[in-house]
Amino acid sequence: MVDLDDDIPCDPATFGEQLRKTREGAGLRVEDIAAETKVSKGILGALEDGQFRLLPERVFCRSFVAQYARTVGVDEKPLLTAFDQAWDGYCASSGTHPNLEVVSDDLGPSIRWRFWIPIAAGVLILLIAAAVILRGSTNMGEALAPDPRRSGARQATKTLATQSSAQPTPRMQAPEPVLERPADSVVDLTVTVGPGEESWIHYRDRDGMTGQSLLANGERLELELAGPVKLTVGNAGAVQILVGSKVFSDLGLPGQVIHTEVTRDGFTRLDPGEIRNP
Repeated sequence: MVDLDDDIPCDPATFGEQLRKTREGAGLRVEDIAAETKVSKGILGALEDGQFRLLPERVFCRSFVAQYARTVGVDEKPLLTAFDQAWDGYCASSGTHPNLEVVSDDLGPSIRWRFWIPIAAGVLILLIAAAVILRGSTNMGEALAPDPRRSGARQATKTLATQSSAQPTPRMQAPEPVLERPADSVVDLTVTVGPGEESWIHYRDRDGMTGQSLLANGERLELELAGPVKLTVGNAGAVQILVGSKVFSDLGLPGQVIHTEVTRDGFTRLDPGEIRNP
């Protein structure tokens, strides 16, 4: 092993020559050191040739030098000292500078503040921008006129519904159907009250047509109804009924109320009493 003068800084080429002579003095090849340390032949060759520009970072290279020294069987401290001097000389000559050691107690808080202040400021700006955008969109939504295709339609529907509930539309009544009565069921009926007399008449035919009338002093009531016809006569003794061409008289006593059924064929009392035919 070649001894270097401590007063003379060691450069990469001198350090590499020292490594090579140390390996050769131990009778080893580069392949033998690579197999033992698992460091590639390229890195070992760059160390021995002083080609520090081909090496990885300093901390890794110091570990390689220490393994190299243990493999060839020499003290690693002198080689590490020489490597550090050669690395510093390489950095100075190549224009690169070693990393500065930072005292964490003095500069750490300052660095942390310089890191977090921009982030906090950015987050605050984003929050303010989001609030402004949200408020602007809300105000714009209130200011915009409603879409006539949507809200207008709903409003019109609501207005119509309100008007409909306030003033309901009168329901149109369907005209009463005209009933076609068979010719053989139609009853031509005429009720006549005698002079100076009066009678109350109530009738209802098969189709549900109903009515009533008060006859006095010779008046008569002409009807065309669907038979059979239910006929109620008050003061039956003063009334004469004509059914078609048949005349029915003396229907009952003066002041008596009778219930009858009239068809085209005749006149029938529905309550006890004498039935008088013409």
